[in-house]
Amino acid sequence: MTVRRAGPLPVALLAALLWAGAPVGARAISVDDLAESIDAFVQGALRLHINARLVSPDQDEAVWAMDLTRVTIGGRSVRVRLDGTGIVVVADFTPYWENEDDLLLVAQGQTWITDPRGEGETTYRTSFTTLPIRLGEPIIFLPLGAGTADAGNDLDTDLADHLNIELEISVERYQS
Repeated sequence: MTVRRAGPLPVALLAALLWAGAPVGARAISVDDLAESIDAFVQGALRLHINARLVSPDQDEAVWAMDLTRVTIGGRSVRVRLDGTGIVVVADFTPYWENEDDLLLVAQGQTWITDPRGEGETTYRTSFTTLPIRLGEPIIFLPLGAGTADAGNDLDTDLADHLNIELEISVERYQS
């Protein structure tokens, strides 16, 4: 079946539609309705604050840190990507409203770790967790797992032997 696009509307017809002032196939929206819709949207908006850091398990101090704040709405994810030498971490955080003060936070993580020794073999790992949280309550997400060097994980890289990746997330209402 061939679909042909109609040519441009005749100028006279277009002018008549504009002159009539009536929207075609749409409901007219008042300024009050629009302002009310925007207020409802902003009241449901959330601010995710993410502190990403690389921590040395021996010294329990951050050797690198990054703060990130993003605004989202319930059901829409916020993505964080960390690129380092031999490692890439991608984490998606999706908040869902449970009630007025409680959320369900879905955290999904993907890591690619390339062993710089030998043939540069890349290991891919995923993590997924669902956490019930309260507004403002900080949580820690560990995309490589807790205590990577001590937990017997088979990550055979210098990074995994000496550093942990921690993502601290807190979710609050958006305040404009």
